[in-house]
Amino acid sequence: MGTTARLRRNQNALGQGGQNSRPFAQIMADFTFGLKYDSIPGKVITLARRHLADSMACALGAYNTAAAQAVRRYATEKGGRAEATIIGTNRKVPVGLAALVNGTMVRYLDANDIYVFSRGGPSGHCSDGTPGLLALAEQYRHSGEELLTCLVASYELQGALAESFNFWDCGLALTNVGWVIPIVAARLMGATPKQAVHACGLSVATEVVLNTWLRPTHTIPMIKGVAVGLVLARALEAAELAALGVTATEDALETALSGLVPSGDAGIIQTRLEQLGKRWTTPRNMIKAYPAQLYTQAAIEAVLRLYHSGIRADGLRKLILYGHRNVCGGVQGSPQAFAPASREAADHSTPYVMAMALLRGRLTCREYDGAPWKTPEVKALMAKIELVEDPERNKALDTEGILGVRLVAELTNPGAKEITVQQPKGHPDATLSDAELLEKMTWLLESLAPAPTAERLLDLCSRLSTAEDVQRLVETCIVTQT
Repeated sequence: MGTTARLRRNQNALGQGGQNSRPFAQIMADFTFGLKYDSIPGKVITLARRHLADSMACALGAYNTAAAQAVRRYATEKGGRAEATIIGTNRKVPVGLAALVNGTMVRYLDANDIYVFSRGGPSGHCSDGTPGLLALAEQYRHSGEELLTCLVASYELQGALAESFNFWDCGLALTNVGWVIPIVAARLMGATPKQAVHACGLSVATEVVLNTWLRPTHTIPMIKGVAVGLVLARALEAAELAALGVTATEDALETALSGLVPSGDAGIIQTRLEQLGKRWTTPRNMIKAYPAQLYTQAAIEAVLRLYHSGIRADGLRKLILYGHRNVCGGVQGSPQAFAPASREAADHSTPYVMAMALLRGRLTCREYDGAPWKTPEVKALMAKIELVEDPERNKALDTEGILGVRLVAELTNPGAKEITVQQPKGHPDATLSDAELLEKMTWLLESLAPAPTAERLLDLCSRLSTAEDVQRLVETCIVTQT
């Protein structure tokens, strides 16, 4: 079957549902504009507050990275209307530029939350959209409750799309904020649901994030984090234009997906979107314990347990990790992973994060400072690490979403020590406690802000309610007076 015929077949399949079927963007807009704070389950609101606090800390943790400095300089030099704050400063810039900078910072360390399935497969970082919504809430003086409502709408829409089809297999990066945020942004801007549909269409037609950088044979560049900020900026631009009357095709999302989704799976998207508000997926988001790629989290935890048992690098002959293909293979376990060439590659390298966890007894953003992957000490320890793909763990990943690993440390003295992690800390099956979340936020802010700042941020998010609360949240994040 030719490409044109295949696209037409898929378009027909995606549009099936009878005369009363609605475009995907319309279903998404109806849910977003109809969502009320008081109608959201208390557990979901509580989780949204925690995710917001985590996202703010992740942004601050990336404040001094080269990528953040570059986009911050770009935004401040561009200047323009003082609409929204660049996180970490008291400088206000146009809302799209704020979304560019803040989106880059939230995403950059790979410490922000990620949606996880009850089965295996790639999903997405729902907090990718948070910086854009926060910027609009500040600009339009919305209440904390309205911001939280829109955050939940964003998480639920992203969860529905992630569950509907495999972004990775379609060649897309793990984010769908370019399709979701224009709709939620339209609500915050005071636009209509119909304008929100056109905002989605404008964004779908003009932006996409391809996973061109996450290949085992390539060094991962800065775009891994910066791409999200770029998409957010365009998403808000699309919403602004739609609010001014610029139109797009209402079925743009179906058209885009017709070339990506197998026709047999087309009905899944419609079904899943129709379930919005009837089943809640926000609780399936994982707050990571460590600033590293999702599938490396269990390996880091296993090594830290080894460290706390008294084992050190000089006492090891070999360190063998038995895990699924996504921790022992792919970008995480490729030959290039044993010689990372950038910060972005290091946080996706299973051997690197394992080595640093054993050498330092922790894995925070400070374990990337100064390019330790270049040092003889780290290289020597990575050479002792062996990654073994276990077929049973592949099966457990695919059928049950088990991300765990088994670690065997062969010691220089006779003997060995074995550690098993079922699900890593932060996973919905092993959630971080408030104390653990605060600990993470504290090291993210280390050397950037006074010690109580992390606790203040968590407290502010836990009681966020008014417009004044939103302003206080932004002000609490100031670490420099530029």
